Amino acid sequence: MTVCCYKEVVESDLKNGVHLAGIGGVGMTALAEMLLDLGIKVSGSDINESKNVEYLRSRGVEIFASHKKENISNQLVCRTRAVKDDNEEVCFAKKAVFRSALLGFLAKGKKQLVVTGAHGKTSTSALLAHCMEFLGFDISYAVGGLSPSLQRYGKIGSSDFFVIEGDESDGSHLNTDPYGGILTSLDVDHLAFWKKGEALIDSYFKFISKIKEPKHFCFYGEDKALPKKISGISYGSFDCKYNLGDIEILFDKSVFYQEGHRILFPMYGEYNAKNALAVYALLRSFDIEGKKIREALSSFKGILRRMEYLGKNIYSDYAHHPEEVKCVMKDVSKFSDDVIIIFEPHRLSRFFDELDNFCKVFKNVIITDVFNASEGLNIDQKPLIDKFCKKTNSKYVSLKNIPKFLDSVDKKILALGAGSLDKVLREYVKK
Repeated sequence: MTVCCYKEVVESDLKNGVHLAGIGGVGMTALAEMLLDLGIKVSGSDINESKNVEYLRSRGVEIFASHKKENISNQLVCRTRAVKDDNEEVCFAKKAVFRSALLGFLAKGKKQLVVTGAHGKTSTSALLAHCMEFLGFDISYAVGGLSPSLQRYGKIGSSDFFVIEGDESDGSHLNTDPYGGILTSLDVDHLAFWKKGEALIDSYFKFISKIKEPKHFCFYGEDKALPKKISGISYGSFDCKYNLGDIEILFDKSVFYQEGHRILFPMYGEYNAKNALAVYALLRSFDIEGKKIREALSSFKGILRRMEYLGKNIYSDYAHHPEEVKCVMKDVSKFSDDVIIIFEPHRLSRFFDELDNFCKVFKNVIITDVFNASEGLNIDQKPLIDKFCKKTNSKYVSLKNIPKFLDSVDKKILALGAGSLDKVLREYVKK
């Protein structure tokens, strides 16, 4: 059966409610929260039980544990790229759309502040949403990480502003209508979708061309892939409109200065301080007083899986691309005698494509099994792991044996990756 996914959602599509295929995912949970805010009936399906599924059920959402055509009637069906074309709910839907189309409808007519880029967009978009709420804006938002400051992924507010995390992994950032926003980096990733790095870089240039108000657009000024002249506000370590300057890195916080004033930012690392600087620069473009912005930044409670302390001297971080890992390791090296790194490669395609780059940024770490992310690739991970261990003087420990390994060490543990390792560690801490 030929599957047609429509590119646009109109208001009449929602009259019978919306069914979310793969509802437990972060992006879909955000959509569910926003639809519920609008009083629209939501149902969904997901083969995996999760905290998100449990939470949405508590809000009255009917969620099926399998994907069957009987689960739907006349609702609009919304899917992610992870949901296959032969999914029964998609095939038999009266109308099916991708997540970005529904998000675009919900954000239509709002002043969209879109945060995109290869790294840091979740932390930056969640921080921007928190700061705007702290400053009194009843904003709408859709972000890809859960922050205790926000306590949800998505919300519909009464103000004109809508903070959106623009996902470049499948081109969704190009389906936004940015009034302003933040571009964090132009590094190449997601080649399984883009095929060529040049295509991804070009998509960022297209995104920039869509910005309605460049005076409210901030970009990382040290990115070598950017043209020398670009409309907007640059931020970085030096030679930018907003420079990070002197910074003190502690294991769970950062201290830096802006416009002559000290900012205590409760997230680790220079890269997170730069994310905070981007938010500071964007909010200053709206003539918000610096003192108020500093208070908002200092009150942020972080994001789950971003240098998150789980307990028992164990920390978890989502870094899974070589450039992200490089940023983390740059500062962690100051504490290397006290910290053991456990690395879980995320996606076989990324580990295969970026193996040499991973070998450059790691040394003397523990590597565990590759998280496959349902790619279905015919690639044997063992030779890749063996090569990694040989080149980086590292040791392999299977995921199932990680708890036993943790019992044998007494140092701080920092887990890096976007897969199942985090769940294993949380279960270990509970026990």
